[in-house]
Amino acid sequence: MDISWIAFALAASAALFSSTFQSISGFAGALMLAVLIAPIFGVKESVPLTAAAMLMSSCVRVWVFKKFLPIKPFLVIMTVALPLIIISTNFYLTLDTKMAALVLGGFLFVSTPLRIILNKLKVKVSLKGLALAAIPYGLLSGSTFGAGLILAPFTLGAGITKERLVALVGALALGLNLSKTIVFGNSPLLGQELLILGLAIGCFTLPGPFIGRWILKHTDVSIHNRFMDVFVFLASLYFLYEGLIRN
Repeated sequence: MDISWIAFALAASAALFSSTFQSISGFAGALMLAVLIAPIFGVKESVPLTAAAMLMSSCVRVWVFKKFLPIKPFLVIMTVALPLIIISTNFYLTLDTKMAALVLGGFLFVSTPLRIILNKLKVKVSLKGLALAAIPYGLLSGSTFGAGLILAPFTLGAGITKERLVALVGALALGLNLSKTIVFGNSPLLGQELLILGLAIGCFTLPGPFIGRWILKHTDVSIHNRFMDVFVFLASLYFLYEGLIRN
């Protein structure tokens, strides 16, 4: 794959922005990065590239927010989700480019109304509730991105907010991206060249958690849900266009 410096610079900028955004909001960093790099490197390739890139960001976020990590919720969610992530990632490998675009677009299209419905329910959940929520999270995470948005109402319902939420999502993302990178790395989709490219892009995610922590400490930040809803909706239209219309 021949990569121009302009393409790499755009991907690096997207990586820094998405990592910072995720360190503030707790969610959607991988989603934002994958959507932004898909037109540059390809729709199907965006998922393994994002997994490799966000692996580095996840490590740093876990380190920066490690003292806030809620251990029991993390272990419950990851234990249930991990085997399902591996199954879902292997399923993604069987898809052609158009079908991958349809899967990504379809999930993003329904994710916003689903998240709004779940938020309105204001569910109060225990560890058992988190374990149940981990089932669709695991099944979706391997073959899509942004499944954390579906998990969000349940983690909030369990009383996990602010720095504890960022720490939990960072630890879950580390497990998710590590397992996806291993599965993709053992397939033709993520060869050595793409793996190196993903890790190189991931280097630009490293300042994001530090910038995000500074913003959380020094400003009264409220990430407006409408911004994310519009972004997800436009992203779903892009992927559906790639799958249904574009040759």
